[in-house]
Amino acid sequence: METKKPDRRTHRSRRLLREALLSLILEKGYDAVTIEEITERADLGRTTFYLHYRDKEELLLESIDSMVNDLVAYIAKISLPEPMGSSEDHPRGKVFRASIQRVFEHAAENADLYRIILRGEGGPRVASRLRKIIEQAIHELSQNRPGWEGLLMNPDIPFEFLSNYLAGALLGIVTWWLESEISHSPEQMADMFTKLFGLGVKPVVGE
Repeated sequence: METKKPDRRTHRSRRLLREALLSLILEKGYDAVTIEEITERADLGRTTFYLHYRDKEELLLESIDSMVNDLVAYIAKISLPEPMGSSEDHPRGKVFRASIQRVFEHAAENADLYRIILRGEGGPRVASRLRKIIEQAIHELSQNRPGWEGLLMNPDIPFEFLSNYLAGALLGIVTWWLESEISHSPEQMADMFTKLFGLGVKPVVGE
């Protein structure tokens, strides 16, 4: 019991600091937020802040890492369906579509953080971190998860090119969706994105 208490306190402190930072960014923008304001909003001392983070950028970057890790774990739980006979019902296509839907579901559940990142708060390093993590996640899924293996493979096109294309397209659509106040359901967004992406990529990568 004694060994778990510091972990719970650490988890709580980090959560409070993260929530304080996000709420302040939404109110006044990333650049205007100070460490003092974060600790006051979280009702924690400055010493506690610096015990966990070097600066507010490190706090925001950790928030991004945690968000994407949760998303990857959520996608990884998708099970591979049985083949249905036609190419349109290929199991990998179903896994891809289900994965895209989970991205939109996750974005809806974490809309504040997504809005902060996708509108450029925190500067280019933050945006670059998000894109890089998503590309790495796509690579991991395509190599190690049932239903994803070989999904974006084509001998004439580098995988890095395709994963970057997918990440950029998906982030752009998620940004538009959140700015439109989630005017369509995650299911509708997944259907539209999968159809549009498939029309553009299918002739190149095949079924």
